[in-house]
Amino acid sequence: MRGPLSAIGLVMSVSAIALTGCSSTASSTRLTHQEEAVSQRMQARSIAPATPEERDAVRRQDLMTQAAFWAEAYELNPGDREAAIELSGVLRQIGQTERSGEVARQALTLFPEEAALQANYGMALVAEGQGQRAIEPLTRAAGSRSDDWRVLNALGVALEQAGRGEAARERFAQARAIEPREPTILSNLALSYALAGEPERAETMLREAMDDDRAGPQVRQNLALVLALQGRFNEAERIAVIDSSPEVAEANLAYVRSMLSSPRRWDNLEGAGLRR
Repeated sequence: MRGPLSAIGLVMSVSAIALTGCSSTASSTRLTHQEEAVSQRMQARSIAPATPEERDAVRRQDLMTQAAFWAEAYELNPGDREAAIELSGVLRQIGQTERSGEVARQALTLFPEEAALQANYGMALVAEGQGQRAIEPLTRAAGSRSDDWRVLNALGVALEQAGRGEAARERFAQARAIEPREPTILSNLALSYALAGEPERAETMLREAMDDDRAGPQVRQNLALVLALQGRFNEAERIAVIDSSPEVAEANLAYVRSMLSSPRRWDNLEGAGLRR
């Protein structure tokens, strides 16, 4: 991520986020060392699920236990649709975005119409900053899951990453119609308006998002950004230091000041690494 504004950007829900990964070879379906260790502990305790009831039960376990089980199930049978969906989904949640996308992509060769896999693949690409590539699978997923705000939100992020701000705002608005007070959607829509040169409108939405107990650090950092874009640096700093050190907050605000002195400030903002 370029520039000092590394803490600011478009966001997805927890179920739609992850990082890092593995190669695109067949070895990508093998257990990682961490997953292998958990799998061995599961076997030692004789709790490895086998029946449909036990598969349901594993979903109530911690994320690493889920990842180990579904990775093992998928390695034993790459044609296991349920294992592919569950594994690619849980990998996003534990930070294995690249591997999540690879599992979903491989499974889509067997199940090309599976909306859950299309969604997982697209969300993994978005988390890697590959919005242009994510648009197609997320559009297909949204066609089958038009009532899923997470898919619509992720598609909005993908479109914004691809430089299609107006289309992104349409998708965020669709997601908001399903989940009106979700702070993730409000924050993304607000930042899109900020990127379009409407920081005042963005501020209103971000303050609404801040009123929700689910609002996280990303929402506050985005609010600090749009306040700074309006020249309200003291107010922005008070919010920015909540989630970062004074040094980092000052570096971010100094960067915004430099952007404001440029006649191409909105272009600079869009290129500052603000998206996920």
